[in-house]
Amino acid sequence: MTQQEVLRSPASLAARSPLILLALCGLVFATRIMISKAALNAGMQPFQLALVANVGAGAILLPLLAASGQGIPRERQHLVLYLVLGIISFTIPTVLGYYIVDRVGPAYTSTVYSLSPLLTMSFAAGLGIERMYLRRFAGILIGLAGMAALVQQQLAEIDFSQTVWVLLGVTIPACAAAGNIIRSAYWPKGSSALAFSCGILLSSSLLVAVVAPFFEAPSSWVFLDRDILFWIGCMVATSAASYLLNFRLQEIGGPVFFSQLGYWGTGFGVVLAAILFNDVLTLLSVVGLVAIIAGGVLANRRREL
Repeated sequence: MTQQEVLRSPASLAARSPLILLALCGLVFATRIMISKAALNAGMQPFQLALVANVGAGAILLPLLAASGQGIPRERQHLVLYLVLGIISFTIPTVLGYYIVDRVGPAYTSTVYSLSPLLTMSFAAGLGIERMYLRRFAGILIGLAGMAALVQQQLAEIDFSQTVWVLLGVTIPACAAAGNIIRSAYWPKGSSALAFSCGILLSSSLLVAVVAPFFEAPSSWVFLDRDILFWIGCMVATSAASYLLNFRLQEIGGPVFFSQLGYWGTGFGVVLAAILFNDVLTLLSVVGLVAIIAGGVLANRRREL
């Protein structure tokens, strides 16, 4: 195969097209949610699932990294970066999410993530990482409107009387936005998406292992069950794909474009629920899906290769 044919292949185009990658990341995001729910229903616990997913993804990605002849950046500043991102992107949102689900309800925890693109865009513009383009701003707002249309039924389930916890909930998308900015601003020079994702994967796994005993009893975790083993395999495979695709998307799309992942993941989740569980797609849901796609197209200011 010639070099031109390689560059024109579907896999190569997907790897170089932010919009196609966003769609792929959204599909994997939604698939992971479906698998997570099934695994939890089968008897797994949340932190057990997170630890298994991270360790399993590492078992897949680290050999690929070694085979490619690359290495994880291990300078002191890189190790600090992995630790900071692990705390901001995983520990704080996960632990805070546990308390907010208990006091405000699960609907708010999932809905509040829709603020991440706006916060990411604001942080990026304020710090001079990305300019505030009118077209991109319009795309983010249209995507937000689409997201609101998809979750409008969930909004009625939120207990807004828990004012303090509702306000604390904004910390979750703020952490997601901060993580988006930090990854772009301090991306290890010369490192691939695979190498950087492996570094974050190791730090996240370590933090999950440290935090888990405060919320669950690891001695009660069940592994030797046919259904659980099946869902573990599915979760590991999708987690490995998610890490690799997400970091590649951020590498070529930037933090603001990447932050729309939650919109697209929710959109694919609605579609998968309709296909797998016969959920009804209302007119409002269809309008929301169209708005999310239109917003992604507008926000993709970079010319497709």
